[in-house]
Amino acid sequence: MDIYTQATDGVVLHRLKGRLDNNATVKAEGAILGSFAGPAPRVILDMRDVAYVSSAGLRVVLMAAKRAKASDGRLALFGLPAAVQEVFDISGFSKVLSIGADEEDARRLIGA
Repeated sequence: MDIYTQATDGVVLHRLKGRLDNNATVKAEGAILGSFAGPAPRVILDMRDVAYVSSAGLRVVLMAAKRAKASDGRLALFGLPAAVQEVFDISGFSKVLSIGADEEDARRLIGA
């Protein structure tokens, strides 16, 4: 998994590339959860290049959502490929997370 991070206009954007699985969780946790250190953080996960999400990867996303809520922050995702969207739908994550169609939509969802 490669993670490219960009912070602009008070929003941290993580572009994820590869498989969000057991091998990637430590790296993903460090990058994503670290974004919630400041007050009222706004974080977006670009999932366009994520080929696969395991249960361990879902746990990282859930931890990020919980961290966002605990820090009075916001989290949104966008660009889920069909296979990844299906995992989020089956797990019920699609119902509890803010998922946008594109980056602009994700920014709107977090109030950016």
